[in-house]
Amino acid sequence: MLVFIHINKTAGRTVRYILRSSFGLRHCEVERGPNQNDRPFSSADLRRVRKLYPRLASIGGHCVTGAIDLAEEDAKFNYFTFMRDPLKTCASRFQYNVQYRGKRDLVFEEWIQQEWTRNHQTKMIAGTADVGAAIRNIRAKPIFVGLTECFDESMVMLQALIANHLDISYKPVNAAHDNSIAKNLLENQRTRQILQEANQADLALYHFVTHEVYPAFQQTYGPQLAADVVRYRQTQRHEFNRWNLTLSRLKQFAVYKPLLRLL
Repeated sequence: MLVFIHINKTAGRTVRYILRSSFGLRHCEVERGPNQNDRPFSSADLRRVRKLYPRLASIGGHCVTGAIDLAEEDAKFNYFTFMRDPLKTCASRFQYNVQYRGKRDLVFEEWIQQEWTRNHQTKMIAGTADVGAAIRNIRAKPIFVGLTECFDESMVMLQALIANHLDISYKPVNAAHDNSIAKNLLENQRTRQILQEANQADLALYHFVTHEVYPAFQQTYGPQLAADVVRYRQTQRHEFNRWNLTLSRLKQFAVYKPLLRLL
């Protein structure tokens, strides 16, 4: 089973669509049980999901972190996620809150002081802002870590290395049409320094991934990677399986979410 750790503003929604497009009724955007919003998704939660998705092929969701250890008889869990430059990611998260959540009066200097805004990528992989714990989780599970900046190459490697049945045809989802807010934060020396100070763990983890983890995936794939990426870009359909998307969404909102409290 594929287990997607969805980190905000790293092309995660596009990946979710790819999973839904590939597996349809066999994919679930999982949620915690009732009154359990303070903990990550667990094996007990997975057992509840299984009651509605007996042929489950993939799960994803913001409650899925790299700190969880899912256990199920005769099941193999292939964890994966995407990381992105931490400063750009954090700036994009602020921009998203202003543009798409309508928080027009949000002040960056106040927003960045909240604990949930800082080192978000490390927390999603480690369950805490501990770089060492994140690295241990990546190595132990192991977790495939793609890079948003190398999205097509990452998808080609993901399919080849851990997700052979994944249909990686896609078109971007939820891409910002106006990046001016994030751009200004990154170009202003003062706010860029604030971003750096707030994401020290993410910067260290991103350095580890880009210099050790990701190159190891490239080496494992082999010398034909560049040619395969070119071929993929030339031949992929640039669209999703609309039937699977519709079925997945219908089951999510008409069956899974209404019954979650009863499972």
